[in-house]
Amino acid sequence: MIRRVASVLVVGSMLAGCGGATTSAAPSTPAAAAAGPSSSGVAVGSPTPSTAPRASAPSSPAASTDALEAVRGTMDDLRATRLVTDVQLGGNPDWQTTLDGALWVGLGDRGVARIDEKTNAVVADVDVAGPCLSLAAAFGSVWSPSCGSNEVDRIDPARNTVVARIKVPGIPEDGEGQLVAAFGSVWLFTDFNGTLVRIDPAHDRIAATYHINGDGVSLVATPQGLWAVEPSHSAVVEIDPKSGKVVRTVPVAASPRFAAAGDGGIWVLGQSTGQVSRIDPDTGSVAATIDVEVPGEGGCVAVGGGSVWITVFQTPVSRIDQKTDKVIEQFTGAGGDCISFSAGSVWLSNNSQGTVSRIRP
Repeated sequence: MIRRVASVLVVGSMLAGCGGATTSAAPSTPAAAAAGPSSSGVAVGSPTPSTAPRASAPSSPAASTDALEAVRGTMDDLRATRLVTDVQLGGNPDWQTTLDGALWVGLGDRGVARIDEKTNAVVADVDVAGPCLSLAAAFGSVWSPSCGSNEVDRIDPARNTVVARIKVPGIPEDGEGQLVAAFGSVWLFTDFNGTLVRIDPAHDRIAATYHINGDGVSLVATPQGLWAVEPSHSAVVEIDPKSGKVVRTVPVAASPRFAAAGDGGIWVLGQSTGQVSRIDPDTGSVAATIDVEVPGEGGCVAVGGGSVWITVFQTPVSRIDQKTDKVIEQFTGAGGDCISFSAGSVWLSNNSQGTVSRIRP
């Protein structure tokens, strides 16, 4: 399992993109500041009224500096009110995708599990060697990059078996979200030097290789084009799927690594700051920057049900209202690693617990 640690460059007191000298950005929660009542001693004897010290009036507690305090709870709170079930999978549940009424979950060395969304039961385990990076569903198949054997495996949902193994040299084991299916092809970054391959699903082979000037990691797609997250540049670039060339660069919150596209927006989590940048794909600009207060390790982003869902370790669920660009719920505690929205539910991979939680939104 890839632990997905954000590497950040310290510049003064600010955290910048990956590269150079590194430090770890541990998750932190701003504490509420409070000023307690002050008191004054009184001198022994009987001082005159003009010289008698006066006891200071108790000062009012300072307002909390934590903007999310009012919407924050614990995972115990969430589980007590909205948990549908915990699906026991074993392994290390991580990336998810949806196809044919099922949630498909990568389990690290355990392969890929298929969960029936009607019964919440595991109905198949697919033997895939070291699924990593991400999962995608398109062209009647589930696509799973395999770091264990440098290939992309094509899973047939009718048989729950791998029907094609497409050799893709150099898949990086510490990459994240680097595969997307769009524009009639499956796209995958094969290194951190901007090497992008296009797989033809009609022939199960690499049809073209492109190079962009950057360290592309997560890939998402909109009707406008492909979008790649570049952590070291703290940017997201738009790629023309016809030419494979970068046509636009959008600066975002520092150390971006995870992204999702949907409902007319691209949502990018910056690991250094814990902020989410919302990109308008029509204008190619950041329309909003939302402080989710979740800097640090791990991460995943999903769009669904009128909300954007963020997960990181120690803060498994944060919910952003798409209409207001505000965090309206946040839950801290154990769990998390990847998140998706399907069949009217939030699905949360709990990597260290070997489970996927189904949650009512």
